[in-house]
Amino acid sequence: MADDFTGLDSTGVSGSATVSGGSATLVETGTTDIATFDIVTDDTPLASETEVVDATNEDFVESLLAEETDGLKTLTVTYNGTTAEWTFCKKSGAVIATSAGDYADDDVTIKVTGAHVTVNAAKKINYILQGTSADGNFKLYSDKKFILDLNGLTLTNKSGAAINIQKGIDGDKRCYLRVKDGTANTLSDGSTYVTTDGEDEKGVIFSEGKLLISGTGTLSVKANGKHGIVSDDYVYLHAGTNTYIQPAAGCHGIKANDAVYIAGGVHNIECSGDAPKGVKADSLVCVTGGRTTIINSGKAVYDSSEQDYSQPSCVKSDSIVLVKGGELLCKATGNGGKGIRAARIYTQDGGTVKIITTGQTVGSSSNGMGRTTSSSDAEPKGLHVGKKSDTTGQLTINGGNLIVRCSGGEGSEGIESKNWIVINGGQVESYCYDDGINAAKSITINGGYVYGNGINNDGIDSNGTLTITGGVVFGCGASQPEDGLDCDQNTFSIKGGIIVGIGGSTSTPTTSYCTQPSLVTSTSLTSGAVLVLQKSDGTNVAALKVPSRYNGTYTVLMSAPGLAVGNTYSIVGGATVSGSSFQGVVYDGLAVSGGSASYSYTQSSLVTGGGSSMGGGMTPGGRPF
Repeated sequence: MADDFTGLDSTGVSGSATVSGGSATLVETGTTDIATFDIVTDDTPLASETEVVDATNEDFVESLLAEETDGLKTLTVTYNGTTAEWTFCKKSGAVIATSAGDYADDDVTIKVTGAHVTVNAAKKINYILQGTSADGNFKLYSDKKFILDLNGLTLTNKSGAAINIQKGIDGDKRCYLRVKDGTANTLSDGSTYVTTDGEDEKGVIFSEGKLLISGTGTLSVKANGKHGIVSDDYVYLHAGTNTYIQPAAGCHGIKANDAVYIAGGVHNIECSGDAPKGVKADSLVCVTGGRTTIINSGKAVYDSSEQDYSQPSCVKSDSIVLVKGGELLCKATGNGGKGIRAARIYTQDGGTVKIITTGQTVGSSSNGMGRTTSSSDAEPKGLHVGKKSDTTGQLTINGGNLIVRCSGGEGSEGIESKNWIVINGGQVESYCYDDGINAAKSITINGGYVYGNGINNDGIDSNGTLTITGGVVFGCGASQPEDGLDCDQNTFSIKGGIIVGIGGSTSTPTTSYCTQPSLVTSTSLTSGAVLVLQKSDGTNVAALKVPSRYNGTYTVLMSAPGLAVGNTYSIVGGATVSGSSFQGVVYDGLAVSGGSASYSYTQSSLVTGGGSSMGGGMTPGGRPF
């Protein structure tokens, strides 16, 4: 679709600018290693964590389990190779019974077969598991919520889940799983499962009810047959926890029917095989603290019954992903792999999210004029919101840092919404083979620092409207026909902010929807040169250190609060510049000395440009398909 140049005022404008030379001493806000940074597993404990827990919410506060100050009765199970012994104590610590065999009273029924222990409980009990067995498990049916302590436990179940929490007579109950401070715990399942009729067990640790994990000991979960940690309700990870999770090939690290909450801790998840997910929830994935690292080497596979590809993702929610704090680090290396995928909504209010994808698109082909696509293609994406079949995606950034790199090839887009993107604040950076930032219906930027770099396509690309009211915005596109800032023939509104777009062409701001002036001009750029937009009286309006990828003539769009209709301006090259910058765009403390003007013009209307300044005779921007 051709770009809309309606309303472009070319009065008194001719020629093009030449920018070379100069030097810059800049305090850079942007990610300087965006083209090279890596993500690797890291189990280093965090220096400190603060978790805010609602003390009235017993779901999240273990202490509320105790109806009395002296706690609960305890059942300690000690695994010793092929056997397991247990000790059942009163609240006071006095021993009720101890044995390596079966037991029953009004509170519990205990059955032991080798190192396989099954408990039916009618009361709230604190279970303590310790010791080692290569062929054992702990299975629990509880009518009440309970505490499950791991106290130095190494346990493998050759025929199923190591810890298997089923429904009691009164339904599924909360499990407060505490990894005791100073202990190391390793759990594994079998390559095949032998299950009880009417029951399921879906991973190394499985719970029918809510599963809340706390404690500062280490928990290693290594699956041979199924997923890592699974709840048919939700999984909640408290601050201070430290986990390493490796699901079986093609399976998921943490899976919940309802939600996964990561409130803190250090978590490393490594996935492989056919279409695995690091963290998978049907409803919500919510990150408020900690450091979670997910490395997914899985690949996309075609599902003939669905006539579509199933794709690997580091994080996938069938509804919402919410990030409020902490670090979420995602690396997907397989073909068709995604960093984060939210079917409906992604919202980020804080924290740091870093994403790398390196895989190729699966299912696409080329016709020699660009990529031909199918609705069933499995395209690698950094952050993808919405479904292929509709336009439900809602992507909102209010704060925090979102840093994305996708290097795999055609279709490798950084940040994509099937509906709209709204950026109100924070720092958003996307460096990709394909579009840096893309939305099907609209992109609105009201603040923050926004950088979209499409190495072979558009920098920032809306298939609908593009509105910028504030912030620092830098769109870097490829040569013609690609754009730094692209919205096809739709409305492009500029009402504030410092805005720079570089590419083979550009969508032109729609005069009737703009309140802040902008310039569109053809400019000969030299890598690393300094470009200054300067008023005729010497007032500096904006400045840019040209990215290393640009050598040659490109279309440059610039807009800044210092532009005003009726004034005369020059593009100055070869100057010495200092100040604070975002990806080379100076936004504060701009100081300029020297340089020479190669291009002067009068800002005769809100959108000024023309002549050869359109970089290729107004060639359409965006994809040729």
